[in-house]
This record gives sequence, structure tokens and C-alpha cells, in this order.
Amino acid sequence: MQVKAYIPIEITDARFVSSTIAEPDPAEPEWLPGGTYNTGEDVSVIATDSHLVFQSLVDGNNGNPPATSPTKWILKGKTNRFKMFDWNKATPSVGASPVTVVVRPGRVINAITLEGIKATNAKITVQNGIGGTVVLSIDKNLLARHATNTYEYFYAPFVYDEVLSTYDVPPVADPVVTITLTDPSGTCELGRFATGQAINLGEVEWDTVSEDENNSGVTFDDFGYAELNPVPSNPQLDMEIELESKRVNRVRQFKRQANAKAVVWSGMQDVDAYREMHTIIGVYQRFEMTARNHKYAKFDLSLKGI
Repeated sequence: MQVKAYIPIEITDARFVSSTIAEPDPAEPEWLPGGTYNTGEDVSVIATDSHLVFQSLVDGNNGNPPATSPTKWILKGKTNRFKMFDWNKATPSVGASPVTVVVRPGRVINAITLEGIKATNAKITVQNGIGGTVVLSIDKNLLARHATNTYEYFYAPFVYDEVLSTYDVPPVADPVVTITLTDPSGTCELGRFATGQAINLGEVEWDTVSEDENNSGVTFDDFGYAELNPVPSNPQLDMEIELESKRVNRVRQFKRQANAKAVVWSGMQDVDAYREMHTIIGVYQRFEMTARNHKYAKFDLSLKGI
């Protein structure tokens, strides 16, 4: 079972083709120099390769450009349309079903990952150029019960499979990637939409460890009552990977390239039960390599999701 990894291609305006998610979103109207904003109000500031949302820190906020007024505004992150391309914060893009997004990476890719999906169906299409030949098409139903017995089959609630990825994109010169999400609720969410050129790091050994770093706050008062403050957890994954010695320098090169960068990591891609828990977008915390013999090496990989 191969472990794949890649650094996502940055989706600039030149690589972004279209989206059915409006920008600015009604909840984040564009900042106007003559507008007056109160505490907690959000605004969008949109420029070339910059799609940001700021929140007002004061009442009567007038004539203060958000990007240069840190005492008046705080940066919240990317606009709703571009949240799916924010590697530093896992806040999903939300749109009316169907959500369709088209990107043109501008270079050869072999991998696409959709993560944090909330939709019943996802489609991925890759063409060679705008309007060109379709070289890859995936249509996936994401609703599942994961039933293990008759009772669960009939009565367990449906849940979303939240990850869809492929590492089999044919090498075409001008890939154009279209993704479409649909859901009968009328609303779809997508946490991350990544594309890139993945490499094979080696074969994952069994006994991997997956856990979440719980960042939620729980406090108790003098009477024992709990106050719960749930916040997102950071997934963590530990794997031991074996590789041929002839690939050691290639993997070490990737390690240097991936230092302090958000990377898409995927192990056990061919095992349905384990695919999602072995897909993580984050940074490596440990990348320790050992030479076993003249043919094989191994390394311990410890990952932390963003």
C-alpha cells in the first residue's frame, strides 16, 4: 500500500476559471471606503490574487482600509469562494447545490483531493484544455451507512464520506479540473480542493496510529458544572514506511521541499475502510529515516493536520 504526498498548487487568479459560489458572499460584502461598520461586521477586500475577509473591531469604523488598519480590523481568512484553497485554515466554502468549481493548474498533475465534503454526490472531470478532450471522469455517491449488521443496514443514519481523491490523473499538458457537488438539502460544503504532482514515498506498514489533538476547552465551576467550548481538533497520523534504497534521495528531496508547508498525505488509498483516516492535509513533525540494508530503508513519519 503506497503512501503518496504532494504540495498543492497555489490557485492564483490566473489558475482559477470559475465558481458558482458568489464573490463577495452576501455575508461578507465588499468593503467600501465611504461605508461605516460596527463591531463584528465582516467585509471582503478583493484584489489580484487576494481574496480576504476582515472583521471590524470597533463601532463607527469609517475610512479605515482593513489591510492597513490593524487596530480597527482583524483578518479572518479567505472569502467564502476561496476558503477551499486556504491551506492554513480548514474552514469550508459553502454554496447552494450544485456547487461547481473549475481550475486550470497550468502544469501537469496526477493528483486531486477533495476533503471536508458535505454533499451526497461529487464529480471530478479533467479535460486537456478548456473544452478539450475529457481524460478523467469520476462520479461518486458519498452517502454511506458503513453497516456491519442487518440492524445498521436498515436503521443506522447515513453519513457523508468526506474525502474523495485520485492519483491517476493522466499526464496532459493543460489540465482543466471541474468538480461538482450536489446535495438534496440545497447546500454543499467543501473544506479543501487540492491538485498537484504526487510522489510515491514508499509502502506503509501496518499498525499506523491515527488520533485527533483535542483543542476544545472544558472548565468546571465550584459546583461541578461543566462549561464546554468545542473547537476544531487537529488530526494526527503516525506511519512507518518502507522504500527501496534507490528512492531515498528523491524522498529526502521532497522532505526538504515540504518543510513547514501544507502537504496532502495519503496512505492506504486502496483500502476503503482506512482511506479517509489516512488522508491528511498538514505538516510533518517527524521524518526520521533509517537505512535497513543495501536494498531497503524505512522512515517514521509523524503528521499533524491543519
